[in-house]
Amino acid sequence: MARALDLLAACEAFVAVADRESFTTGAQGADITQSVASRRIAALEAHLGGRLFERSSRRVALTAFGRAVLPGAIRLVVAAQEFADDADHAAALPVTLAVPRHVSPSAAARVCAAAADHALTVELLEGAPRERAEWLAVGRAELVLQHVEPDRAEWTTPLGVGFAGGSASDEAPFFLAELRPRRGTPERRRLWLQPEDDVPSVRDRLEHVRNGAGLVAGHLRFATSLVTAIARAISDGDLVLCTRAEAQEAELAWHPLGDLHLVRGYALLHRDSELADRLRDASGELLAELVGTTRTGVSAPRSAPEHDAR
Repeated sequence: MARALDLLAACEAFVAVADRESFTTGAQGADITQSVASRRIAALEAHLGGRLFERSSRRVALTAFGRAVLPGAIRLVVAAQEFADDADHAAALPVTLAVPRHVSPSAAARVCAAAADHALTVELLEGAPRERAEWLAVGRAELVLQHVEPDRAEWTTPLGVGFAGGSASDEAPFFLAELRPRRGTPERRRLWLQPEDDVPSVRDRLEHVRNGAGLVAGHLRFATSLVTAIARAISDGDLVLCTRAEAQEAELAWHPLGDLHLVRGYALLHRDSELADRLRDASGELLAELVGTTRTGVSAPRSAPEHDAR
């Protein structure tokens, strides 16, 4: 059974030999051996039903038939090269990864470098959870590290409260009822949430416990940024909902919540599952580092019951 003709490869050999008027140098130009060039051109002649070259011991010349079909062969070769160039260009386009605000520059750089080692150019776009969800929906970001419910999370880290002036070594549980005014403290201390934690899985549970503790709405406030929340803790004696790492970075004392277990959980949401897998494979544990977590794997839902504040 005759082998199927590779028309592009045959045309590449035909164009190279015609351009150089030599099977030897033409084959070199096409990066093939002379015997391969001869076989491909012979196959092309059989396919087209006419001789392409007049061969003599001194030179190779196009036949009238060869001259007639050469422009079409050139167009095919050029189009194939342009197609390959377009594919290379598309593969080199950056992938936009939406991430939380204020990620560590060094962690971000390591993710981008690891991706580049796997032929994946990544650009980061920082925003709040609501912004990141919108960017994914409208196609502005192909990948999003999104704050999700704990049972959907690939990476999690506990949330607690940070406040200024406490002992960094004392991590006794903090109960929201302690926000009630008491002697020696400001008239009303408030717990500030940064934009990253203004999501239903965190906000709604805190409001539930706040209401059960007999606190008013003003005890739970929403800051425009983590910096603003920390500033409130430093200047007003308020508290900030944050991770232990964020508290340490701001030189705040950190306590876990005693009323309920809250985690900041992340999942890599995407518009292209293959692209998401490529980034996971390329970056490994670096994505966990980027979002300030140390635990990987989809976490099981917490079974510990929530308790009303005292």
